[in-house]
Amino acid sequence: MRKIIIVILLFFTISLVHGQESGEVIQTIKGKVINETTNESVSYTNIGLEGTLYGTASTMNGDFELKIPEGLSTKNIFFSAVGYKNKTFPVSELFDENYVVIKLEPQTYDIGKIDVEAQSKVLIRILRMAAENIPYNYIGGPFNLVCNLEENNLINDSLQISQKANVTIFDRDGYMQPSKLNAFQSIKYAVKKDKTENDYRFSTGINNINELLEFDWVRSRASVLNPNLLSDFSFSLEDEPTIAGKEYWVITFKQSVPTLAGSGDFYASFFEGKITIEKDDYSVKEIEGNVRSDQNSLQGRSLVVNQSSIKVKKNVSYHFLVNYTNLKPESIQVERQFQQDGNKISEQINLKINQVQTTNLTALEKRDYYSGE
Repeated sequence: MRKIIIVILLFFTISLVHGQESGEVIQTIKGKVINETTNESVSYTNIGLEGTLYGTASTMNGDFELKIPEGLSTKNIFFSAVGYKNKTFPVSELFDENYVVIKLEPQTYDIGKIDVEAQSKVLIRILRMAAENIPYNYIGGPFNLVCNLEENNLINDSLQISQKANVTIFDRDGYMQPSKLNAFQSIKYAVKKDKTENDYRFSTGINNINELLEFDWVRSRASVLNPNLLSDFSFSLEDEPTIAGKEYWVITFKQSVPTLAGSGDFYASFFEGKITIEKDDYSVKEIEGNVRSDQNSLQGRSLVVNQSSIKVKKNVSYHFLVNYTNLKPESIQVERQFQQDGNKISEQINLKINQVQTTNLTALEKRDYYSGE
């Protein structure tokens, strides 16, 4: 993405030099480009004078400045951004304004009818908008999430072990400041055994909550919801379904050379998935993915395995699914197959969020990595 921006800036620098040759600057237009519906900034809008190479681009915050030479004062000025209808009018209309606000009308593309390169740019723009709108589309903190955790393991296709627990999550900031660092600093949790399972202990191993929360890419603005990583992926539009009266984009993604930042798995050799985004407000409804990895640490898929350790998960493959509803995640599910200590293990883990509490909070101070009696 950084390379693309550099190319764009270089192009417009050349354009500005060309424009300066058209005559002495008679007017400087300063302003901001915003979404007509939401009044939010429109980043990287293409701004130029029709019939010339003269132009600029808005900043990430939608701000722009354009000097108009005398020889081009009769031209039309255009504003063009992915996801919005183009806007064009005589540049002279802006001459009497000290600061102009250009409102662009959102536009729904028939993405399936445009070429691959253009489609990819549109999809990247949609993902950027989804990331930028996280604080508006999801609940802010502090809050508690009251959850149920269920884990089922099938060992060598015969021995089945089922475990359940009640989980309380405390999130100090919620989705107002989405990032990996903020999520790590702000989210704490406590795990208690289900009283109906008197023989159950989580104390024999980690409880997988940490890893499950890492799949909430909305909270951590991770993977395809991190604008800085989008150039590492290939995207395509799978579908544009209508669900419960609302229209969505279903965007598939793939990272040909999986990275830790992209997949969350240090040893990933395969990584692909899809994300469902609502057209109206760019909220994320669902994220799912498939990962294959040579090995995983018992303490988490993002950690490096000690080469001398025999306590590892080997030949790992897994599918994860995260659903969102009512300003929060609804459930986080993982189905995983791997080999450990000579055993073939199939694992199903489900964290179901039952309730959000914003009053009478339980303010937790730590994470129960290991818990039980």
